[in-house]
Amino acid sequence: MSSYTATATYPWHTELEQYRTLAAEAGPAPADGWNRERKLALVQQIVNAYTKIQDMNGAIIDPYSGIERYYSTPAYAMAAAVLVDVGHMELLDSASAALSQSIDAVVNGSAPDNHPDFFPVLMMRAYMLLRPHRPEQAAIWAEALQTIDPESDYVFTMSKMNNANRMINWNAIMISGEYLRWSEQLASEDKAWMDRYLGAYHLPRFTALGLYQDGPLDRPNCPFSYDIATRYHLEVMLDAGYEGKVADALRERLRHGAFSSLLMLSPLGEIPPRGRSSQHQWNEAAAAYVCSVHAKLALQAGDSVIAGAFARAANRCFEAVERWLMPDGRLKIVRNEYAPENRHGYEIYTNHTCYNLWTAAALAHACLCDPDEDIAPFYLPSEIGSRVLRADGWFETILSSVPGQQMVLHTALNDPYTIPGLVRIQQAGLPGLIGPSAASHMQAGFTEFAEGVVRPLSYCPAWKTIDGVWHSLAEGIPSGSDYDRDAGINPASGGGSIVCKLEAQRAEMVEASRLNNNAENAFEITWTGPLPGIQSVSTRYVQRADELTVTYEVEGEIEAVGALIPLMFCDGEEQAVITQTEQSVRTVYRGAYVESTVQDAGAVIQLDQQEVASRNGLLKQARMEVYGAQQLTFTVRLGLN
Repeated sequence: MSSYTATATYPWHTELEQYRTLAAEAGPAPADGWNRERKLALVQQIVNAYTKIQDMNGAIIDPYSGIERYYSTPAYAMAAAVLVDVGHMELLDSASAALSQSIDAVVNGSAPDNHPDFFPVLMMRAYMLLRPHRPEQAAIWAEALQTIDPESDYVFTMSKMNNANRMINWNAIMISGEYLRWSEQLASEDKAWMDRYLGAYHLPRFTALGLYQDGPLDRPNCPFSYDIATRYHLEVMLDAGYEGKVADALRERLRHGAFSSLLMLSPLGEIPPRGRSSQHQWNEAAAAYVCSVHAKLALQAGDSVIAGAFARAANRCFEAVERWLMPDGRLKIVRNEYAPENRHGYEIYTNHTCYNLWTAAALAHACLCDPDEDIAPFYLPSEIGSRVLRADGWFETILSSVPGQQMVLHTALNDPYTIPGLVRIQQAGLPGLIGPSAASHMQAGFTEFAEGVVRPLSYCPAWKTIDGVWHSLAEGIPSGSDYDRDAGINPASGGGSIVCKLEAQRAEMVEASRLNNNAENAFEITWTGPLPGIQSVSTRYVQRADELTVTYEVEGEIEAVGALIPLMFCDGEEQAVITQTEQSVRTVYRGAYVESTVQDAGAVIQLDQQEVASRNGLLKQARMEVYGAQQLTFTVRLGLN
């Protein structure tokens, strides 16, 4: 059997190969109930919910603002066209009208909310699928599509902006669609201009792990959402046959990025939270496409194990989205149960209709390359073995997993939108939000909340300085400049540093990991100042499937050492039950629990009744306190109640 591999320069090459060995030894995973038919049924439910609000011109009208928004209409056209292609002819008229409306919007410069850059990949795929069913109308579409001039008709181009820092995800998304237009012989220019953009502005943004750093080149703000969205669109371009000057370099980066996505995917099928647009359903929809493409590529390379891993990963991504389906076929587009009109956890640009339909389009794209039953699924990396992964570039994230459980830590000290500390614990078989699923923020940034105060809260060290004031690592350090939510913060601003030390695994630990039993990770992170009143703080984590043990040690003159414990409180629909004893605090939510227990004699636990805004709803804070000490240890257990 041949292997679908990463190059030797891939930073997680060893972890990938160790995983491959474990997965091969474990053999195929049990069937998970997902196939192409079920995936298309999910797309159909979303599409059908919006067919009802299409106007006579073909536009999809957002029920909350009463107008067409962003790229809802071309996303609808594309998703509906995929359904037409598999026999849902009742959608042919609707999909065709939406495509006509979308093409007119780009040609006439009337794209809603000035977002034409997102149109081409959606409307070109719809055109390609609908053309056989409407050949006469397709001739009219083609004539209009031939009139598009990328430099003048789109927004994020150098002729419009003359700024390399602004050639971000918008530009890459536009290019992917423009390649489809060129491949259909509807573009007057050759593809050399695409090569120039890709080589000059997009390849430099990739890390060695194949992660795309969105934002200004001098300080990318690196949301995982825009990493996966950009790679999704560039994958569309390669899958469609792009073989330009940078094709080989792009292919290698995207392959590395796909391996990184596979290794980072939680057992519940979610990508890590970080930055804006985190925990929007389209994150996992884009990941579903990336995993589907690489399942197909690995299968073509003769690698049944990696093909099966990517296939299972794609299925888990579909499942992560389906979990938030409402009875009428629409999605809760952010992972909470608030009514859409409350916009809790939405970004200022988040639109319910657009992000439902963009999610449907990405899932539909995944269906187009779904290998279905040609591949036997293999266990995910987060389901088998144990590993600690540190993201490169400016993603500033550490992921640690033992079989069936993954935790995510952020390390940035000066980004008020992505605070430091342990921000997510997810475990197979438990509700995704219980861990909880994300931290809060120092500043709201782009995010809107229906209720709750905005203040930093994660699992992190706290300390009481000799002036009697409590501080926490989640507060970070001042950057010395105003926070720019578009540009982010330079990680070097304000001082401070981090050292991560992964403890050498004993031979018996490695063997236990191979047997998928009693696997363990142990690692330490040290943050240094300028932190209020102290020189540094060290955090040590020992992660086992049944228990996480955390030790904090503070260097400096302090009155007490503490630990902040974030508690899931309310998802907008169901409220958790929080109970407290002298040594522990416990959250019971949707049939599961998380319990944190302090191990130090004489410790006290303070439970704050203030409700803290989170993208998932509301959190509450407990603080463990030990006076006259520099060190504190606590454990975290999760399970079914």
